[in-house]
Amino acid sequence: ALGLMSGTSMDGVDASIVKSDGDREYSIKLDKYFEYGDEVRRKLLNIREKVLIVDDLKMHFEEIKSLERDITLFHANAVNEILQNSKIEIDLLGFHGQTIFHDPEKKITKQLGDGNLLSKLTKKLVIYDFRQNDLKNGGRGAPLAPIFHKLIVAKNKMPLPVIILNIGGI
Repeated sequence: ALGLMSGTSMDGVDASIVKSDGDREYSIKLDKYFEYGDEVRRKLLNIREKVLIVDDLKMHFEEIKSLERDITLFHANAVNEILQNSKIEIDLLGFHGQTIFHDPEKKITKQLGDGNLLSKLTKKLVIYDFRQNDLKNGGRGAPLAPIFHKLIVAKNKMPLPVIILNIGGI
C-alpha cells in the first residue's frame, strides 16, 4: 500500500509504501516527503482561518471545492512520481486528505481530497475518508494510529505496559 498523509502543519505530504500482512507484519519500502508550494500552503492556511465552525464549511463551499481539487492533483502528482521512479508494485492507495476542520464531539470532520479523482488520475484503488468513517463508528477520527502503534509495540517486542504519545500538528 502507498499511504499518503498531510497533517495539521499543512506543510506537505508524507508518502510511504508499506508491505503488510494486515495483521502483525509490516515493512517500510519507501518514505518520501512532498512539500506544498507557497500558493497551496497559503490557500490552506487561509481556509483554516475561515473555517472555525461547521457552518463555515457551507459558507466557503466553492473555495473549499477548488482547493480540494488542487490538493487532489498535488497528491496524484506525488503518487505518479513515486510509481514511476520506485518501480514498486502497489495494491492500493491510502488517502487521508488534508484536514481543514475536525470536531469529534459533534462527529464532524472535513478532509480535502477527492478519492475518486485520485483513483482516476493514478489508476489505483483508493481507500479514503478514514476520519469520517471512524467518527461514524464511535472513534475520535484517527483509526490508523492505534493499529500502527500496536504493530510498533509487537514488532519491537516492547514490554507492556507501553504508552505512545501521538502529538499531532507538530
